[in-house]
Amino acid sequence: MPVAARRHKIAVMSPLLVLPDSGKKVNILGTAMLIRVCGRDTGGSVAVVETHDLPGGGPPPHIHHREDETFQVLAGEYEFTVGGKTIPATAGTTLFAPRDIAHTYRYVGKTPGRLLSVFTPSGFEEFFEEIGAMNSQQQHDIPRLTEIAKQFGLEYPPRPAA
Repeated sequence: MPVAARRHKIAVMSPLLVLPDSGKKVNILGTAMLIRVCGRDTGGSVAVVETHDLPGGGPPPHIHHREDETFQVLAGEYEFTVGGKTIPATAGTTLFAPRDIAHTYRYVGKTPGRLLSVFTPSGFEEFFEEIGAMNSQQQHDIPRLTEIAKQFGLEYPPRPAA
């Protein structure tokens, strides 16, 4: 066996086909999500999550310390903030948010929007699974959510003083 192959355990993966509207459905604070590709299916290399956003929807500013996130706007109009820079984005736009840089988005369209998020490496989709398994009241327990977020290398930076 070549030295490189001995140093890096190479996982054998199978092709994966995810049909339209398939994937694991979760609901995070009223936002419908589909976990379309899990790290369990990719040897940990990538996860893909589709978000169905309503007007005004989007996460609070946050920082991923373990993974990069690439966004692909599938439908609608979004406004991203990455590293303090605000970027408008419509269908077809792709945006890369590197790990360790604060980012967020808001859905600014009038009709529901769809956003694809690609996490490299995978693992963060498990955060969505854990939160999605909670009932609505539990999902509003901010101290508990913050503790779970820390377990996934997610940080919510303090909001700037007004």
